[in-house]
Amino acid sequence: MVPSRGRLSYIGLVALVLVATGCGIGGGGSASSPSSSIASQQPSLTADLANPVEVRSSNGVATLTLAAVINPATGGPTISYNGALGGLPTIRVSPGDAIDVTYMDELPPSSVEPFNEVNLHFHGMSVSPNAPGDDSIDILAMPGQTLHYHIDIPANHPPGTYWYHPHPHHESNWQVYNGMTGAIVIQGLSSISPATSGLPERVIVLRNLLQAPNYNGLAHLRRAEGRRRGDDSASTICRQPFGIGGEYTTLDGREAGGPILMQAGKQQLWRVINASADGYYDLSVDGEQLHVVSLDGVALKQYPGASEKDVSDIVIPPAGRADLIVTGPAHGGVAFRTTCFDTGPGGDPNPPQVLGVINVGTPANLPAVPAPGSTPRATGFYDQPIGSAIAQQRTLAFTEDANGFYLNGTEYSPTEAPLFTAQSGTVEEWTLTNGTTEVHDFHIHQVHFQVLDVDGAPQPSGWRDSLNLPIAHADGTPSVSHVLIDFRDPLVRGIFLFHCHLLEHEDGGMMHKIQVL
Repeated sequence: MVPSRGRLSYIGLVALVLVATGCGIGGGGSASSPSSSIASQQPSLTADLANPVEVRSSNGVATLTLAAVINPATGGPTISYNGALGGLPTIRVSPGDAIDVTYMDELPPSSVEPFNEVNLHFHGMSVSPNAPGDDSIDILAMPGQTLHYHIDIPANHPPGTYWYHPHPHHESNWQVYNGMTGAIVIQGLSSISPATSGLPERVIVLRNLLQAPNYNGLAHLRRAEGRRRGDDSASTICRQPFGIGGEYTTLDGREAGGPILMQAGKQQLWRVINASADGYYDLSVDGEQLHVVSLDGVALKQYPGASEKDVSDIVIPPAGRADLIVTGPAHGGVAFRTTCFDTGPGGDPNPPQVLGVINVGTPANLPAVPAPGSTPRATGFYDQPIGSAIAQQRTLAFTEDANGFYLNGTEYSPTEAPLFTAQSGTVEEWTLTNGTTEVHDFHIHQVHFQVLDVDGAPQPSGWRDSLNLPIAHADGTPSVSHVLIDFRDPLVRGIFLFHCHLLEHEDGGMMHKIQVL
């Protein structure tokens, strides 16, 4: 069902930053040096972080039915799957398969915000933006209505980690803050990254949730905390206790700080998704290097000439994903943590916390973790370099004031005409400027892009669907980043969105439409 929409709404942007050492783009901070071992927190060796339940394709189709309902424990919205609340299933498919979702809006009708509208976005996937596919604009259910999605996955779709989440204008931040999110895994990564072949696999969905959801207070909660910092130093941000407004982090539905079981010296593939509405995670494992295999769903090696990377930490902004090979430490009690990430004087605090404690087990007590599947590789546009032919150059300015968030000086409306029109089969160069005192997270639906530079710093080759934009300079001039956006895939024709994936910003107006003809 595609109901009409008569009111205005606001939608946002997504971004992602890879950090080899130290702080992230946009002004990273770090907490005081943590101990490499926190053995006092080591639980039983038999405990482990369980992967989310999975829905796998059968005869080429992954089928599931979801219902948006009120969570009686919190009073906020959630999604029910097979009678269970929250902890949405991972959808595991192969290139050439389809995803078929029936989504019922069983939330109560409301005459005031939130209006309890629902829909889904299949984030990062290179699929059609037209109904019944990944249409985030016109597919929308009101309470009592039911939606049906059928997502045809191309045979040459990049294997990797994606996710699904709400995208109703003015309610995205609220619904994602209440955990209405799930992972999508497209099989076949080992055909591009042989290092992942046969590795035990973890799907780690990081969610930043609210203990006592309050829609009216949410839009100002984190920003009020950030504004209160003023010009305080990064060390002050890092001393703030995590738990602003009752926020807390979960990994696959389990509260942060619990055990993760590994074998000493043995590797696992971790598919990490930042499914929080506004929070950044600067991830590391004490004393270990992380081997980065893919970012934003696409293997680094898939772009000609690009390579995988070893890093000490990696910044994953809201909606970002990273596939990492992690080696089991020699002893237990080692922290998997996020350190402080500075979002700028006008941004939100992202203090450090321990996300999990890695324990060392033996084959006898190591829980079974599903290994990634292997599918024949079909080459496509992601295997082809972009080249030098640029069809169009555009500038996109990110600004804000006390009244809202803007792209090129205007706020989003669901009824607006597309801001840009592009031609299928072409590549465009976009200049992204950030004139604010907080970072923004540029995301575009349906396609990926190459990052040329971030505020003057050249970037390595590789596909992204999101990019963290640094804050304005001390003299007030905007930061400037350049990307090449790939519209070569003939499947991606229609109208879709680009925005800031800090969902408060998206809901506040920092989003617009593009039409590809």
